Amino acid sequence: VRAKAVEKNQISQEQAARMSDHEAVNLIFAAGLSTAQEVTNISGRGVGMDVVRTNIEKIGGTVDIVSQAGVGTTLRVKIPLTLAIIPALIVTSGDDRYAIPQVSLLELVRLEYKEGERAIEYIQGSPVYRLRGKLLPLVHLRKQLGFDDLKPPTPDGNNTIMEAGGQAKSTDSSEEEAEQAVNIVVLQAEGRQFGLIVERVQDTEEIVVKPLGKQIKSISAFAGTTIMGDGKVALILDVLGLAQQAHVVSRKGEQIPMDAVDSDTVGEDEREAVLLFKTTDDERMAMPLDVVDRLEEFPFEAIERAGALNVVQYRGEIMPLIEVSGQFTGASKSLNNGDGGGEDDPIHVVVFSMEGRSVGLRVGKILDVTEEDLSAKGQSGRDGVLFTTVIQGMVTEFIDTAAVVRRTIPVFTSGVN
Repeated sequence: VRAKAVEKNQISQEQAARMSDHEAVNLIFAAGLSTAQEVTNISGRGVGMDVVRTNIEKIGGTVDIVSQAGVGTTLRVKIPLTLAIIPALIVTSGDDRYAIPQVSLLELVRLEYKEGERAIEYIQGSPVYRLRGKLLPLVHLRKQLGFDDLKPPTPDGNNTIMEAGGQAKSTDSSEEEAEQAVNIVVLQAEGRQFGLIVERVQDTEEIVVKPLGKQIKSISAFAGTTIMGDGKVALILDVLGLAQQAHVVSRKGEQIPMDAVDSDTVGEDEREAVLLFKTTDDERMAMPLDVVDRLEEFPFEAIERAGALNVVQYRGEIMPLIEVSGQFTGASKSLNNGDGGGEDDPIHVVVFSMEGRSVGLRVGKILDVTEEDLSAKGQSGRDGVLFTTVIQGMVTEFIDTAAVVRRTIPVFTSGVN
């Protein structure tokens, strides 16, 4: 694949020499690249895998290939889970608020007054920041949205990153310094990290995702909309679309070559996507994302009783609801007793399938959807927990969904319909 890419002038000989085997294999997604010796009506034109990646990325998914000689090849396709509610970071630009899906968020960096002038450098006119020894490309949110009113570099020639908030206010020095601080939201798209410069970082919220209107559907920087608590609309940023628009990632999903690549990160095949949540007793737990069908909210009055079970009518079937907290306290909780919220508050439910039927786990709060290295596991200290591990710097219990269902609803595993 390397040889063909060089032969077709897709990459240079130097780039090919620096590429890892994983990067070289993924060159098959490049437009116009084929390893076939001859072009026929059905092969050799280099439009097959290119079309696959393009269409998967259109719906917000990713595709990746891992191959090992003598072992085999894994084609991994990730399609986004349709979530009614997602955790998001709220940022502002001008007088507008924007939501960034937390699944793409890595960390936040704030450069105080004067620090930004020294820390931000320019490579061929593009701003970068050295984050722990690696060059992080920077993207101005205002510039990408068409509000290109950033200050030019100072006349003394220093490498200066200007505030993303337009003109400074005529206030006292402390307020002026706060206005000139640089807020960098470190994001990841297609395995490539970049920093998004915003004016202010507010807080994380759980937002309800709504589709874009037809008037702005074609703008690649936006993925959807949401209605904030004050009734105003905020646009949800498309991280991949912003990265492509700023040329951090190419339109075909290929990473723009950069010498500073972090080789110490955990390999993708060693990571697992997990859903992170808290129970109504404020306990931190997780479960594999691939077993989750949907995240739902139900009004309190939708809960009914069927014998000893709490149930809710869901998509044409009667779905049992299990209170997660009651599985570990030794007492069976009722969903109708108002635990974890008042009757005016909706309940959060993780829906998954078992034995061909839907089951709902009532949780207190959805925290995040993230990919984690779960190789370091501790022993479980109680029934209903598979193991403990560290996720986002905190000890987290992995719930044993099968054990919880068997204990609560024995009919699911008894073979009785």
